[in-house]
Amino acid sequence: MKHQEKKYQVESFDQVKKVLDRLEIKKSGEAVTNHYYGQHEGNDVTKLVEYKDKQAIHILKEKEGKFDLVESIKMESVEDGLKWLKDKEYKGVDLIKMANVDYGYKGGQVRLYTIDDWLKSVILDYPEGEHEVIAKEFGLDQTEVIKIPYNKQLEEMGKLRSKQLD
Repeated sequence: MKHQEKKYQVESFDQVKKVLDRLEIKKSGEAVTNHYYGQHEGNDVTKLVEYKDKQAIHILKEKEGKFDLVESIKMESVEDGLKWLKDKEYKGVDLIKMANVDYGYKGGQVRLYTIDDWLKSVILDYPEGEHEVIAKEFGLDQTEVIKIPYNKQLEEMGKLRSKQLD
């Protein structure tokens, strides 16, 4: 079954980490990445993701506050990815640094994200219909759900960094 990302706004990761520790769930991965969101209206996302050793364009579709990755396109460099965005008629990009730690659990991922070194979010990456059960297990069932992309959230907070594509 296809996975969707559902994002939760948290003040800290303490509650989730206690559950992970209690269930003896070990870290399955971690990364620090730079994201270049193509600027446009709506909540769908087209962005360049810069990893330590690779780059890719990610295209995500938003549906009821959950995000489906519909395509990932490998890029040779950041410059190639920014050119790809420009060729698709994006005029500017929003810049976001993301640090994440991932934990595999029940066929999905519990991901702890720190956005731009300060904003904390938990992403549950599971098939549709499973998010609510997992959220309850981790004490997230009463937590605010982020239904917009991170760049739009940071823009609402007045904390977004952007640049024009020349």
